[in-house]
This record gives sequence, C-alpha cells and structure tokens, in this order.
Amino acid sequence: MRTDHVHGPIRPRVTLEDPDEPLEMIGFTIARYKFACKWLRETDRVLEVGCGAGFGANFLSRHSARVVAIDSDAEAIAACRGRYRRENIEFVAADLLSPSFAPPWSFDAVVCLEVIEHMDRSSGEALARCMRDLLAPGGILLLSTPRARSDRSLSRQRHHPYEYSHDALRGTLDPLFARVMVFCQNDELIYAGHPSTAWNFVAVAFR
Repeated sequence: MRTDHVHGPIRPRVTLEDPDEPLEMIGFTIARYKFACKWLRETDRVLEVGCGAGFGANFLSRHSARVVAIDSDAEAIAACRGRYRRENIEFVAADLLSPSFAPPWSFDAVVCLEVIEHMDRSSGEALARCMRDLLAPGGILLLSTPRARSDRSLSRQRHHPYEYSHDALRGTLDPLFARVMVFCQNDELIYAGHPSTAWNFVAVAFR
C-alpha cells in the first residue's frame, strides 16, 4: 500500500480496534481530544458532532457532566452504544443540519473534530451556525480541521470537498462568535504558531 502524502489513504474514521490503523493517526486524534478536555469543566454539558467510533466521547465524558455524541452513521452509533456504557454518555444517530435534531437544552461546549472538511463550504458555514446556536451564552466551540494545501492527496481530494486555509476558517467563525483563537497542530503538539507551520488547525471559539 502506498503511504506517501499524495497517494496515502485517508481513513474517514480513526478507530482503536483496527490493528492496521496507523499509530500516528491515533496519536494525532487523541491529542486533539486531550486539548479539548483542557477547556471543559466538570459541570459542562457537551455535544460532540461526528463522534465516529466513540472513543473520544468516552474520553470527554470523564471530564464533564454529560456528553451527547451524534453521528449520521447509524451503524457507528449502534456500535458505540454497545461499547461505551457510561451513564453520562448518550449516543444519537442524527444529522446536525437536519431540523429533526432539536435537543431540549443548550450545551456548554460543542466539540467537532475533523468533520467540517467532509462537506462543501456552504454546508460547513451552516454547520458552524448550528453549533453556535446550540451553545449557551458564553459556551465554547472546539473545532479542528486539516490545513488546506495545494498538493493534497488523492484521498483527501475525494473525502474533503473543501479544506480550510487559516483565513477561510477565521472567515467562517469570526462572524458567528465573540472571540476566536486558532491554534496549530503538528504531530501531537498543539501550539500558537504561524498558520503556515500547521498540519491541522484547532479553533477555540466563544459564543
């Protein structure tokens, strides 16, 4: 299997159970969840958008009061329900952009990691608005996405309809939130640096 950055495969969902999952992908993903947890309080109600295999929601639930984890993949949600049974996690098969998703409360934090690039830009803007609207006043959005690059891989071209430059990400979030900070990620390191050094962007936005 070719693994260079032009031809290497993009796995839409990182899973801990797949023995072929590259360890570096697991490390990058866990680093983002660890970063997100540093911004949470034990009393927070958290929404995770695009929970995938569910291990991140399980991690978030250890740092907050309640986690609602949603994903449009009903099979993935069924697997999550069977695997993670903590009392403060609820897994829901839902599309955030569907009007049928209407939780009875607002959230203190919304976590959306490596999701927004899997839709076109107009849908990404709609997703950002939906997440903003589900936040309580003063609530926080934690969002990550790959940095756009001109030589992106063939798999990224297939799976990522739109990738964000630093300016495009700020242009999406700034009109919606009172304050936006965009950090850089390389390997497991998330830091405040020049956007050109980032493999991924990690945004922290306050309503």
